[in-house]
Amino acid sequence: MTGVYHHREQTEAKHFILRKYLQTLAFKTLHGGWSTLAYIDGFSGPWQSKTPDHSDSSFMIAIEVLKDAQAKVRASGKKPRVKCLFIEENAASFAQLHPVVTAHHDPANDFFVETFNGKFENTLPQIRRTISNAFALTFIDPTGWTGYEFNKVRPVFEHAPGEVLLNFMFDFVNRFTASSDPKTLASFEGILGPNWKARLNPLVPREEALMGLFNEQFWKAGKFAHVLSTPIEKISDRTHFHIVYGTRSPEGLAAYRDVEYAALKDHGMRRAAAREVIRESKTGQTDLFGAEGAASLAEDSMETQIASIKVQAKDWLRQQLPSCPKPFSDIWPPMLDNFMLRKTDARDICVELGKAGEIKETWRMNGSRRRKPDDTDKIERS
Repeated sequence: MTGVYHHREQTEAKHFILRKYLQTLAFKTLHGGWSTLAYIDGFSGPWQSKTPDHSDSSFMIAIEVLKDAQAKVRASGKKPRVKCLFIEENAASFAQLHPVVTAHHDPANDFFVETFNGKFENTLPQIRRTISNAFALTFIDPTGWTGYEFNKVRPVFEHAPGEVLLNFMFDFVNRFTASSDPKTLASFEGILGPNWKARLNPLVPREEALMGLFNEQFWKAGKFAHVLSTPIEKISDRTHFHIVYGTRSPEGLAAYRDVEYAALKDHGMRRAAAREVIRESKTGQTDLFGAEGAASLAEDSMETQIASIKVQAKDWLRQQLPSCPKPFSDIWPPMLDNFMLRKTDARDICVELGKAGEIKETWRMNGSRRRKPDDTDKIERS
């Protein structure tokens, strides 16, 4: 396996999510009535960039996506503004970051780029100016677990309209929360809450318990309607980090689940192919189908996993449906909250229950030829 993400498959998955979600968000907001989109990168780096132009870094991915989105929206006759703020505490990294991103500062064309050399937690006044009267996406990608204590950055999280993407470094957190050092344990209170160790659920796996605490504090900090957590695994099948997403919008929820599905499918295939390459290099034995065959099997495994989740979601829906009908718009958001599924999967579940005679096929009534429900269709028991 070659390329700039060789041995960095987890980073590739993270950048896949950032790129695809930012593309979706930029078009939806700038086309949909918001004249200004603000992008805040709280821990910009660069870190472990392998390209001379830093095209494999989050900040250049964001600039590329945002400039492209702005140009396409302009072509439709609108005049969108984009404001970017890149924050980096490390002086050496900032020295690399600043000239690269400010080269794209173009006020004449309403594309603004600012930088800040310092802690993310100390940048609130400048962040507030940047996100004022704008739809904001804040991207937090630390190398550890400090620097973004929720009580300190709460105003950024609470900004509406706005969303947050955060890289929760689970592997590090899992390792150091097992420490016996009081100072180390106290350093987690900013993201896990006070008395976090006593609140850790001993009845579930440790990863689930830690993510439960973190997601709860994240949700409270931003007063989000929806919080999702996407585990990104190493080649060894051990979780390296979680991408945690917070939004107040059901449309954002649906868009993120679409991106998450594509990212995990792509990541699973790349991990499988990488494992096969490693196996062949160690054993000297080449499999008949090689890396491509391993990737194909991983894709099939992903679809099998989704099918299993849909069975669970179907049982959940059976329990949720009261005697009175609910519009589909009230059904799919909580389903996507509870299960790693897309809106199209929620539609498929309703179709399957309709064909089985468990619910009414309201979307097919009155001569309609629609095969699946939309938001206004009532979902009710037969």
